[in-house]
Parts: sequence; C-alpha cells; structure tokens
Amino acid sequence: MEKKQDARVRYTKMMIRSSFIELLREKPVAKVSVTELCERAGINRATFYAHYADPSDLLRSIEEEFMSELSRWVGPAISARSSGALEETLTAIIEYIGENAAVCSVLLSSSGDANFQAKVVDAVEQPFLSSFSYDGSREEAKYYYTFAADGSVGMIKKWLAGGMKIPPKTLAGMIARFTARVG
Repeated sequence: MEKKQDARVRYTKMMIRSSFIELLREKPVAKVSVTELCERAGINRATFYAHYADPSDLLRSIEEEFMSELSRWVGPAISARSSGALEETLTAIIEYIGENAAVCSVLLSSSGDANFQAKVVDAVEQPFLSSFSYDGSREEAKYYYTFAADGSVGMIKKWLAGGMKIPPKTLAGMIARFTARVG
C-alpha cells in the first residue's frame, strides 16, 4: 500500500511541476499564483501546500534538483577536460539538458530565478579552478573561467531557444573547442 501512495505523490508532484513550467513559459515566477497553478494541475490548494510553501519554493526545488544532477557531471567533466574526454562528457550533459529542455529553458530564462545562471556558474567554479593549470595569476584564471562558463551557458541557451536543431555531440564539440582555447 505504501508504494501506491508514493506513486500518487510522485504523480502529483510531476503534475504540479509540469503545470508550473507551462506557467513559467507565460510569465515570471512572481506572477504565478497558487490558485492558477492548482487549476492547471487539477489539484486543490491543500495538496499544493502539502508539498510546497509557495511558487518560489517550488522553483527552488526544481533548481536544487537540476543543480544536484549537474553536480553529478561536474567532476567527470573537469577530469575529462585534462584527459581529452571533455567532448564525451559534455555530450552527456547536453543530452540531459535536451531531455529536460522544458525545465532547462525556463530555468535559464527571465521567467525563473534571475540568479540561476550565476548559481550554475558559481557551482562549477571552485572544482574547475582547483584542477585548472594556468601560468598566470589565480585572479586571471577566474576571468578565463567566467568567460568560458558564461559562453558555454550562452551557447546552450541559444541551442535550446533554437529548437535544439544541432545534435548534442556537435554542440559539445563546439564548446570543447571553445573552452580548449580559453585554457
């Protein structure tokens, strides 16, 4: 009986999240009301509040899930950078982003948290810099990292906005070549 309840909770959260993402395509998070979210998801307010405090809490939950998934890839991507397998790791990351395009597009848009892109870049900065070999100062290395990270995120945003027309492997190769020139 417990598994069935867990399945219903998972289904309810999935409906809330997908309805929320649809609303974020139309308006910023500050304009999303719990009432319209519940109507779209086909649930009552009590069900929403059983899982989330408000729409911003729901957005934070979605962001945390994405950041957790991203952190799974950070280590391999950084070690791949030095071992030459960066393109392969980036391809896997970009495939994940493509599979979750609706969520990722919203998270990286102005409808979500305006600071989300900075959170992504900051989360990767320390692991990257600790493995980054550069002849200049540590401060210069931070500038190179910021340039490469923001450029890579910009390329992914453009890819998402353009309908993901080029294969993830192609985009990964472009980013790998770009970041190889930076370091």
